[in-house]
Amino acid sequence: MSIRKFLQQKESDSTPIKVCVIGCGRFGGMIIYQIQHIPGMEVSVICDLNIKKAILVASQAGIPESNLKVNNSVNKINASISKNEVSIVDDAKLAVSSEVDVVVEATGNPLSGANNAIDAIRNGKHVTMVTVETDVLVGPELNKLASENDVVYSLAYGDQPALIEEMYDWAKSLGFDVIAAGKGTKYLDSYRFETPDNAYQRYGYTQEGFEKADLNPKMYNSFLDGTKSAIEMCAVSNMTGLIPDVPGMHFPPATITDLPNLLIPEYDGGLLKHDDGVVEVISCLNSDGSEIKNSLRWGVFVVISIDNLYILECMYDYGVIMNPSKKYAAIYRPYHFVGMETPITISKSVLFHEATGFSETRVADVAAVAKKNLSHGSVLDGEGGYTTYGSLYKAEDFDKNRLVPIGLVDKIKLTRDVNKNTPITLDDIELPEPNILFNLRKNEFGD
Repeated sequence: MSIRKFLQQKESDSTPIKVCVIGCGRFGGMIIYQIQHIPGMEVSVICDLNIKKAILVASQAGIPESNLKVNNSVNKINASISKNEVSIVDDAKLAVSSEVDVVVEATGNPLSGANNAIDAIRNGKHVTMVTVETDVLVGPELNKLASENDVVYSLAYGDQPALIEEMYDWAKSLGFDVIAAGKGTKYLDSYRFETPDNAYQRYGYTQEGFEKADLNPKMYNSFLDGTKSAIEMCAVSNMTGLIPDVPGMHFPPATITDLPNLLIPEYDGGLLKHDDGVVEVISCLNSDGSEIKNSLRWGVFVVISIDNLYILECMYDYGVIMNPSKKYAAIYRPYHFVGMETPITISKSVLFHEATGFSETRVADVAAVAKKNLSHGSVLDGEGGYTTYGSLYKAEDFDKNRLVPIGLVDKIKLTRDVNKNTPITLDDIELPEPNILFNLRKNEFGD
């Protein structure tokens, strides 16, 4: 049965998929908005530390305020669910213990993401993980726990990692070699060292407009300084086995038509040192900051090849972008719609017991790198902040150099000076009090 027919049947039977959304940022808000238009699915619980924000997002999504109930116990939440009311809560433990089918984790905080996912899985709920930061840190462990509890743990369809995984799966299922896979973004080398203070300017906002839109400066800065791209490509690495070609990736400026000429091995005139499959990010900006026409600003891609001249010629005849030798081709999707498409994951979890992507094993990791000269005693501030940016490494190189994940350095104190553009190592930091993230990665820290 197709997703569409399944949902129609759920609607006819009055047994809709009941969804809990944790986190009312842009991504979570888009999910809530979109579900209002989907038959056979409903938002039953909205959880955010800011109750007023949760109510505002729900109201803006078209949920009547009379149907919103602020609840502070599981019994009250379940009573509201039975009456088709939407519970607003600020305690994730209550939310994931209620009678919902799927929990969407969209806090953006790696520690909260791990705790919420574990609690949801142990309560028998499918988990749609929007917080990619959590997945790249402990995704394999969360997937194992989900399997043990007969539920689905999945990255969110509509976000770039899951879309890239879909394209990779398509290519490999048809027998193609995947030479490169990745996404487009807005990037300049100088952005590496930028801070949240001017993130709004680089997105074309005034500070007032940025604040009015309730956009998180650190999060948006992480989009620009390369950290978010590193995290997303790490997720792709851990889903597919593809590796970064060089530490930090290349981030070359490129058009869509450049893909099958640029992201191919050096011996065939391209950029890549490896020919066995890499992850990469291309920039929509030239080195002078001007915009590239025909860029892949919002999209995803795979560069493929196959040892079959006839098939390659057929692809060329059908208008596929290829390099002059017709040895390599680029398949791309020019957009992604983040939260708007996430109900696909929610549906597949319930209907097919199937994920739209998850980290199967640790192939790569994202290291914290100093944005400036940092002195002994400095306190790091994590993703998108003032002190560090994230850079993608192969797991073996990461471990050999005793590097520290970007997702674990928030509020971590340095025990010695670290120079600008230098990766933070385990020897540079004061280990924090144990938490679930450190516990799940304890071997890395010598415990």
